Amino acid sequence: MTDDSRLALWRAFPWWAQAATPALAAHTVPVYDPQTGELLVLCDTRAYLLQTKLFTTSLLAKLNRFTGAPQVTALRLVLASTSVVVTGPAGWADEQMVEDVLLETWHDLVQDRGPLHLLAVRHVEAAGEVGDLARRWAEANDQPTEPVSRDDPCGCLDVGPDHQHPPLTDEDLAARLIKDAGLVLAFIDHRALDAQIADAAEHARIPVRRFTA
Repeated sequence: MTDDSRLALWRAFPWWAQAATPALAAHTVPVYDPQTGELLVLCDTRAYLLQTKLFTTSLLAKLNRFTGAPQVTALRLVLASTSVVVTGPAGWADEQMVEDVLLETWHDLVQDRGPLHLLAVRHVEAAGEVGDLARRWAEANDQPTEPVSRDDPCGCLDVGPDHQHPPLTDEDLAARLIKDAGLVLAFIDHRALDAQIADAAEHARIPVRRFTA
């Protein structure tokens, strides 16, 4: 969905900017359902979702004071995007499968969390891998990407000018990829890393969908 479409939906419920604080209004997008009276509020970070949740009662009172009718019956708070880890080896034969899985996943997220919800593709930054296919799909469909590189800072305390960050190990890379992820799509062929990422996610109780060639 384009930025213009998102803005149009936001403008369809202008009272939100009056009821919410300026910070909340800047980090949330409201979408009103006239059939149920529910106001879906997409929050761009977990912190703003929790902050909005704290003010639910007062927000409902203010909104219904402003709108008069129709009344807002409830607020449903969701994150504006879900980080979906996509992993798989180079040379994966069925590129169409990857695109179909991503489209189906995106459709399910939109059905569950509203028309503004985004699928944020998180992938290893490596040319030719399944994650790279997913990145191209995301760019073509106006979805965000969250690349993770083996050369990312290692997180060690030594920050001296001569310090060199070693490349992330497979274990560290898997941990970095699944942190705060909502789902893992693992395309598994011959490479052990993809199964390791899927196993780590399942251990962390993150939903995993596995696909084999």
